[in-house]
Amino acid sequence: MCAVSRGWGRIFSFKLFRVGAKLSTVCINMFSAGRLTEAMKGLANPSQSGVFNQEAFRYLLDSEPKRSERSSHFCQILLVYWTDVQGRIGRMDSDVAKIVMAALSRSLRDTDYIGWYHEGRIVGAVLTVLAQESMAQVSTHLQPRVLEIIRAELGVEKTSHLQIRVCQHHELESIETG
Repeated sequence: MCAVSRGWGRIFSFKLFRVGAKLSTVCINMFSAGRLTEAMKGLANPSQSGVFNQEAFRYLLDSEPKRSERSSHFCQILLVYWTDVQGRIGRMDSDVAKIVMAALSRSLRDTDYIGWYHEGRIVGAVLTVLAQESMAQVSTHLQPRVLEIIRAELGVEKTSHLQIRVCQHHELESIETG
């Protein structure tokens, strides 16, 4: 075989290797996307409300700390739940849940996720935060704004049973779901 043929053979082999590597990457991405798609089946009317069911929301919630670490950004979780007289988390009335989700939708950015942290009991939002300094602003600005929107819809008496809590991912274990 002449040198020219060997050169073309190497180029062809290298291109074939690159195509194979790209195909394997596509297959891996399809597998990962399949897991996300599977988790997102049952998305609650995505075109209307944009609210994730518990399984899809938990998947996104578990993925966010890894993504945040890679990008050197921070994230926080906002939880809204209904408490009884003893302070235990109870089932949220569907009308209250709709109002809470609408208030969050109007208050959050497009990059934030809203969904059921605990189906029927706790509405959650994953807040992607760009800088450490802005994390404090979530509590001082966002919480009161969400509460104000909800209070305008439900009244002061009903909102006295609502709790709005902002926490870090590692603090979620302490949330009692009843």
